[in-house]
Amino acid sequence: MTRPAEAPRPVFRLGGAYWGFLESSRLYDRYGRQMGWLDPVPGRAPDVFDLAGRFLGELVDDRYVLRYALRAEPVHRAPRSPSLHPAPPDEWPDREPHDPNRDWTDALPWPLPPPDPPVR
Repeated sequence: MTRPAEAPRPVFRLGGAYWGFLESSRLYDRYGRQMGWLDPVPGRAPDVFDLAGRFLGELVDDRYVLRYALRAEPVHRAPRSPSLHPAPPDEWPDREPHDPNRDWTDALPWPLPPPDPPVR
């Protein structure tokens, strides 16, 4: 028996701007480019790594990738090949700014570079 595909979940910046989405433990930017993946951690929120295997931060409130200033950085992971999302979902509207504890900061690159133009 196979499980149904996971619906995309939006990811936002602390200021409320829509950044991208999560699907099947992969992190995509708003243009559908895979930027990283989630690594489950027993007993707490998953860690998020970029495709080069560098630690970005933690998934907080299932909507933000944040870095905790007082946390030691975990060991880098092996790099992964990117996968393109067939078609990114419609963009979610921006949200109200989120005000976490002062020891947390945004961990995602901003601003996002636009995608390359199509090859002719």
